Amino acid sequence: MKQRVWLAGRDLEFEGDEGDIYFENIAALAQGGGERHLSRFAARHLHGASVCLDVGANIGLTTASLALACPRAQIYAFEASPRKAVRLRRNLSANGLSNATVVACAAAAESGIRAAMDTIDSWSATVSAPIDFIRLNVEGNEAQVLAGAAETLVRDRPVIFMEFNSVAIAFEARRSPLSFAEMIWRLFDVFVVDEDGRLWQRDVRAFVLDNMLRHACIDDIVLDLKPDQDARSIRDALAIEVGAECAAA
Repeated sequence: MKQRVWLAGRDLEFEGDEGDIYFENIAALAQGGGERHLSRFAARHLHGASVCLDVGANIGLTTASLALACPRAQIYAFEASPRKAVRLRRNLSANGLSNATVVACAAAAESGIRAAMDTIDSWSATVSAPIDFIRLNVEGNEAQVLAGAAETLVRDRPVIFMEFNSVAIAFEARRSPLSFAEMIWRLFDVFVVDEDGRLWQRDVRAFVLDNMLRHACIDDIVLDLKPDQDARSIRDALAIEVGAECAAA
């Protein structure tokens, strides 16, 4: 099944599975606030030859946004679902997005748990260039991905563009969205992204309250690692979050 999508001034074609809610709404999602935030932020803040990771790429809408916003960048699109990874690869090829490469595995806290899981730290050791940017949308598994990227975060200091979904944090990770946000605010300088891709700082409690009451539980935030953090402090801060997710699994 295929749909036409208008994105960044181009008419694109995506294939997906009938009954997949994300795919069935992909045309509307392409025009939604999340895609505008991402594409405008990328256009404002990324240089042309950036190395970018799209972690939780699904069938390729956000990967396409990054590839079109930065046509000289190299995009690595991580997708855990084998079926979606196949769709992702086909969609990138069909739309001529040759600057994007599919990585068919889940980014995790540890490598080798399952064959299709790897840490960003382990994977990034195979890439010669530093990582400039990470787009992160993993439905409540953010702590695991960040814990597995601790060495990369300190070495390369990539900017992280993350979806904060308080429903996913509460129901998938089984954590308090406020406690998770407070931990993120301790490790990173955190900015909210507006419609034009500009960044604004918010108090953590005011942010979570607005997220739940005004923004349908979904916001885009940008994370910049604080200079006093090292890989061990990142893993230690995230350990309770990762432990809670593993215990709930």
